[in-house]
Amino acid sequence: MNENILIDGNILRRKNFIPILQNMNKELIYRELVKISGSKNISNNSKVLGEFSKDLSFFSGKEPKYVIWPKNRKQIQKTIKLANSLNFSIIPVSSSSGPRHHGDTIPRNNQSVIVNLSKLNKIINLDRKNRVLMIEPGVTFGKLIPQLSKKGLRILTPLHPRASKSVLTAALEREPVTIPRYMWDSSDPLLCTEVYFGNGELFKTGAAAGPGTIKQQKKAGQAQVNPMGPTQFSPFRLIQGAQGSIGIVTWVTLKLELKPSIQKVYHFQSNNIEDLLDIQYDLLKYRLCDELFILNNLNLASLIKENSSDISQLVKQLKKWNLIFIISGKGQLANERISYLEGDIQDIMKEKDIRSLITKTILEKDILKFINQADVNPWRLRLFGGYQDIFFISNYERIKEYIALVEQQITENLGVYIQAINQGTSYHCEFDIYYNPNNKEETLKVKEQFLKISNDLIDSGAFFNRPYGLWAKEVYKKHEDSTQKALKKVKRIFDPKNVLNPGVLCFGNETK
Repeated sequence: MNENILIDGNILRRKNFIPILQNMNKELIYRELVKISGSKNISNNSKVLGEFSKDLSFFSGKEPKYVIWPKNRKQIQKTIKLANSLNFSIIPVSSSSGPRHHGDTIPRNNQSVIVNLSKLNKIINLDRKNRVLMIEPGVTFGKLIPQLSKKGLRILTPLHPRASKSVLTAALEREPVTIPRYMWDSSDPLLCTEVYFGNGELFKTGAAAGPGTIKQQKKAGQAQVNPMGPTQFSPFRLIQGAQGSIGIVTWVTLKLELKPSIQKVYHFQSNNIEDLLDIQYDLLKYRLCDELFILNNLNLASLIKENSSDISQLVKQLKKWNLIFIISGKGQLANERISYLEGDIQDIMKEKDIRSLITKTILEKDILKFINQADVNPWRLRLFGGYQDIFFISNYERIKEYIALVEQQITENLGVYIQAINQGTSYHCEFDIYYNPNNKEETLKVKEQFLKISNDLIDSGAFFNRPYGLWAKEVYKKHEDSTQKALKKVKRIFDPKNVLNPGVLCFGNETK
């Protein structure tokens, strides 16, 4: 290649001209973004950019060039098309504020723009009859849960979700919900979506695809409940779990459930997790309860108490393993339902002789608080201000084996959360390593433990179905080459210029 370049009759060395060209392109991107979103909805403030260049994970990336806040769908589409034209990357973000954790919203190259969707925060439709909800990305759990409660409804939620967490994002990322009997598919509670793919094209999935517009469908009494399709193709499965690398979702419909009028809490504890896994299995088999999960004493104390000293004190009062489940009743026959459920549970307790495992160490109202409300003080940050979570999917038989593997390497400040999913056919296993992020020595130790344990679990067959950040390379290394080739082919179809969150999963990260 010629090392010189001719500009306005002057010969310049190409390597000296590259920074000038990059700066010209940066200014052009800024001007065009201002035309799309307005000068008040774009920022290159160093403090604002710094917030998006890192998170609580160990993943390190780049600082974005700009952050923009589109106010409508057309602005999103124009931004995607501009990125294709001017060759910059887009990182979609939904939450109004952090803390963010898994490294999936950190730019991986030098020419990235954060598209913050928090201003698209409308509850578009709430259909009690069909138990379905249509929302934009900026709707948070803190906003949605109280509004649904007023209507006698509730949504399937992760365990005590952060108040500022986007409801739409939680569904797209397949975060496990606490009621396994209402989870019929790994995609639940996600139903239909509206998405702009990486090439700028608009698409609607499931029943929302047609026939007719959304307005015409609603007029005809349709509710965008069926996520399958259009035809034999269900593209929502490509979008879900893609970490914003296939398309930007501008609204979704989510399934709802009626809010219980009565809830009764059961709390079992034991120093042997097999006791509780056995009880959990029967509860799932007979569909006797709604919320159902197992926590170790540190995670349960972190959910109940607000500061480190109270957490440490409660840990000492609890046995190591805690099974919590809730039975509920709705409407006029609520008491009758509670009565027969209690009878069935008493039969199981009598058969297994487990009455001694019941405890009243924690008040029922304290458990219902973290079950039914969003969390303004993120519970995993309460102990030391930092944590790293390792999570994956397991079958029932190997849960104890994975716990032993992790506990061999971490003997203190370890939280454990076991959540049955998909009607109890599989289990979300989560290990939370708590530490003080301001202590450099401790942080380095935790990073080494995090990477080693993650790799050990992958090698042992743990299924990392949400491979964020540092996990992605190791996870895809274990797969057949054909898997990556297929995923990359899909990426080229829907995002041919690789503008959407390049570098996540197994997708390349060409320098821009």
